Amino acid sequence: MKYVIIGGSAAGLTAAETLRANDSEASITIVTDEPESGYARCLIPDVLAGAKELAGITWRAPGFGRKNNFSIIKDTRVVSLEPAQRQVLLHDGRAIGYDRLLVATGAVPVAPTGSGTGVEGIFTLRTYRQARAIGEAADKGKQAVVVGGGLVGLKAAVALRKRGVQRVTLLVESPHLLVRQLDEESAAMLERELNNQGINCIFGARPAEYVKNPGKGSLRSIILVDGSEIPADLVVVGKGVLPNITLVRNAGGMVGKGIKVDEHMQTTLPGVFAAGDCIEVNDLLTGRPVPSGLWPLAVEQGRCAAFNMLGKPRVYPPPVTRLNATQFGGLPLVSVGQVRIDGKAAEYTVHVSRTLHYYRKLVFKQDRLVGFIMLGNIDRAGVYTALVKKGIPVSQTLKQKLQDGTVCVWDLLTS
Repeated sequence: MKYVIIGGSAAGLTAAETLRANDSEASITIVTDEPESGYARCLIPDVLAGAKELAGITWRAPGFGRKNNFSIIKDTRVVSLEPAQRQVLLHDGRAIGYDRLLVATGAVPVAPTGSGTGVEGIFTLRTYRQARAIGEAADKGKQAVVVGGGLVGLKAAVALRKRGVQRVTLLVESPHLLVRQLDEESAAMLERELNNQGINCIFGARPAEYVKNPGKGSLRSIILVDGSEIPADLVVVGKGVLPNITLVRNAGGMVGKGIKVDEHMQTTLPGVFAAGDCIEVNDLLTGRPVPSGLWPLAVEQGRCAAFNMLGKPRVYPPPVTRLNATQFGGLPLVSVGQVRIDGKAAEYTVHVSRTLHYYRKLVFKQDRLVGFIMLGNIDRAGVYTALVKKGIPVSQTLKQKLQDGTVCVWDLLTS
């Protein structure tokens, strides 16, 4: 059996290892467009900050390909799929045949907007090489602007300050930070923490033009749509990512916000499966199709896809797609599930606990916990997360413990 996997990150490598563990004789080829593979994308900001190099973010040891008898083709783009011929075409003209194909192409950064985007010094942050390039530019500059108030933008801004950039400005088009993960009150707490780290946040801001230095190609400043101008030696655009659906779409497969797959991770193309950030899934809490976009989900999906490619049926259940845990300075953050209920107050009840340095918001839909925010203190967050994922009714006694913060694992096991 010949397996081909496009993508060398969480979903692709997990699938490859699962295939090898269950089929010692199969031909397994991994094609990745990066020179490196097997590193954790969630640790890329540490590279930008200067805290880690490639070895420090690698989750598969060098030589794992040889150990597992994989053929890994690096720094190579797949330009098209030919499902009828059961082959993929590479940018260098080669064709690779397969019996089963896994598309694990991940996501691509949202492109910069505004005129003058070809100016030298404008970056996106998705890969190890991009983090290195931004770091080199940051070492030469004193003023950086980050565009985007989501997780990518915030982590980039914090990393630039850690690297030693003197002035970091964060441009946020939304009314507050992390609009998908936080409400207004918790976002204000996070903004104070960023301000304490020397990061200036400007809200309702959108770039209109990138201005270069006279007679040079390097960046001088950004002009916003309101006409204001911000000096900048470099810009990092962190406006999020979009599922990389191009190959499947061009081959005639069904796509939406991401590649459409069934419960066995199979696309609408014969013999072609997909997993990871490139696909869309039906969210457990809302039932709506949304991009997958989480590292743990990519691992689960890669494993599930591999079993189905092997002819050993596995069903992938709808996941909770909004699940984020991170830390900004001394402020840990966990946000899970439905945390914004604008316009749906009749269906939901909300309980908030707060101090000057701590915020906890619980969202219940009837008798079920469907979301929460913890900021500043994330004690027992795992128990709350498990209850959201299980979707089980919560008794009044357990609800009170959740509100008091006294819930424990035993309560979860006996509920």
